[in-house]
Amino acid sequence: MFGPRRVLQSRLRLLAPQSISRSRLQASRNVSSVAPSPTTEPSKWPRRLVYAAIFGTLGSFAGKWMDEKVSAPPRPGSHEDRRRLEDIHHVYEHQLPIVKKLRNDPDYIEDNVYVNYSDDDKMNRFTSGLLRGSRGVAFQKIFWNDKEKKAVNIVYLGTGIEGWPTVVHGGALGTIIDEHLGRAAVRHLPERTGVTANLEINYRAPVFSGHFYTFYATLDQERSTDRKAYVTGEVRDPMGQVCAQASGLFVVPKKYELRTLGDRF
Repeated sequence: MFGPRRVLQSRLRLLAPQSISRSRLQASRNVSSVAPSPTTEPSKWPRRLVYAAIFGTLGSFAGKWMDEKVSAPPRPGSHEDRRRLEDIHHVYEHQLPIVKKLRNDPDYIEDNVYVNYSDDDKMNRFTSGLLRGSRGVAFQKIFWNDKEKKAVNIVYLGTGIEGWPTVVHGGALGTIIDEHLGRAAVRHLPERTGVTANLEINYRAPVFSGHFYTFYATLDQERSTDRKAYVTGEVRDPMGQVCAQASGLFVVPKKYELRTLGDRF
């Protein structure tokens, strides 16, 4: 006699192969019913052409930028130098918001620099001689506010006065700061002349070549006398960020006769 358990086991053995074969048959039917449909992939050439145009344009601009930065600056007075100076002057006249703002302010008078010097004198000076042309101190314009005793100098700094690549040399920048503070001092001193007795500069951010920068100078009227002029100033980039701060003392020597510079800049 077989017990109930053995009867149940025998029945399971008989059913197992059938269930497995049925599941396999069902799986094969499912696989065979899902046949891959033919698909057409879009052409990659339009995308490749777009990428080629983008990277080609970027490469061209990068090449021109590197050529301008690495190649020697144009010689002052050359055709290339004159062309660059014309472009710089055009930017000054039409693209600088600070120029438009100062011209619309009746308290400011616009003037050129080195007007008090002859052509021979300018050639023998550091900034107007050796640093002339688009490679150096390429452009300067002064705005003077006589009420506030404040001078604003718009300056274009060329690639020939770099210390590190693309960064203006700190000594060259200090020279321009010294001259600009001195202009505000000389306008105050009755003898219209003077020398630098003390100059302190704090460099706050890099000054990059190939751009316009704004130099400010303000006379300290309370501390200044007929023989001493205290002036503070700063340098700002095209976005208004302070790149340098400075203060200077300018004096008229008692035992050394200096040439009178004149009433202009």
